[in-house]
Amino acid sequence: MKSILIEKPNQLAIVEREIPTPSAGEVRVKVKLAGICGSDSHIYRGHNPFAKYPRVIGHEFFGVIDAVGDGVESARVGERVAVDPVVSCGHCYPCSIGKPNVCMTLAVLGVHADGGFSEYAVVPAKNAWKIPEAVADQYAVMIEPFTIAANVTGHGQPTENDTVLVYGAGPIGLTIVQVLKGVYNVKNVIVADRIDERLEKAKESGADWVINNSQTPLGEIFAEKGIKPTLIIDAACHPSILKEAVTRPCTRF
Repeated sequence: MKSILIEKPNQLAIVEREIPTPSAGEVRVKVKLAGICGSDSHIYRGHNPFAKYPRVIGHEFFGVIDAVGDGVESARVGERVAVDPVVSCGHCYPCSIGKPNVCMTLAVLGVHADGGFSEYAVVPAKNAWKIPEAVADQYAVMIEPFTIAANVTGHGQPTENDTVLVYGAGPIGLTIVQVLKGVYNVKNVIVADRIDERLEKAKESGADWVINNSQTPLGEIFAEKGIKPTLIIDAACHPSILKEAVTRPCTRF
């Protein structure tokens, strides 16, 4: 099979590898589509301290189960599945209290172990989630980023009457907008970014108002327009955002 391998920082190759065989408790997924995340480029450039090389990157992927290991029902062969890239042990203290994302032996596919930029990938059966038939392939590949958006947005507990400010109109910011509008029916969603093309995508995703704050600070724009966000979601992760957000009275962040 062909795999995209980061041999070391800034050195990428398409290599031929043996098709893997699933071990007990695992399934083999014939990969259909995989998304490129910003963190994949960080691994390529050597900016991720947790990455181990050589590494097959890619943690946003889905496909069809074509083989199973011992202990996995053979009926799962043929399932179209999205893969949760966060592999946890299931029995350490964090796992026992429902926090597998901080498992003591946490491994992330595409970072600590090989990911989905291959024709086939072997993953734990519990990490392969069946995709409803109604979800088309081009949307199925976005399931992993959408789970991030759903989790982040859920923590904010938005209501229909909130005025939500989303910093950043990258892929995560855009999926957050869609969750705010499609799941929580938030009436007023504002997106701030410094790139006009991204702001156009934010409009397409359902944002009610977009702001390019590359020239004028948001605080000045809001003061002029009389806008008072009640919930702020940071999808840009710039240090200045936290300072700006915490100075807004009565705003959840």
